[in-house]
Amino acid sequence: MGSSTLEMIERAEPRFVKFATGEIIEGTLLAVDALKIKDKTGVRYTVQLDSGELVGFLGTYQINTKLRRDDRGHRIRVTCVGEDTMVKRGENCMKVFGIAVSKQRVTAGAADALEIGDDDIPF
Repeated sequence: MGSSTLEMIERAEPRFVKFATGEIIEGTLLAVDALKIKDKTGVRYTVQLDSGELVGFLGTYQINTKLRRDDRGHRIRVTCVGEDTMVKRGENCMKVFGIAVSKQRVTAGAADALEIGDDDIPF
């Protein structure tokens, strides 16, 4: 099959979200990926918003304990509730999150294709 018969589109990286107090990300969880940040391993979540836009964000300890690999395909809502001023690293206070996950999967297919193994997740 010749490449001239196929229309190609450029895929963009998901927009990276750095949560601010009051910010809410709501959509379908598509991927949970392990990644290396400097000398540490972290977790990146990819969510498809209702608009179709893909967004990604890094997990915090709190997010990583509340979202699971088997939540892929479920609708999630991550809300940055505020900051805990009693817990600081340098000048930054720990962010506090509210996490909600639908009881049932809302989609199959795309989320299933993004299967990762237990060794990919550091928790």
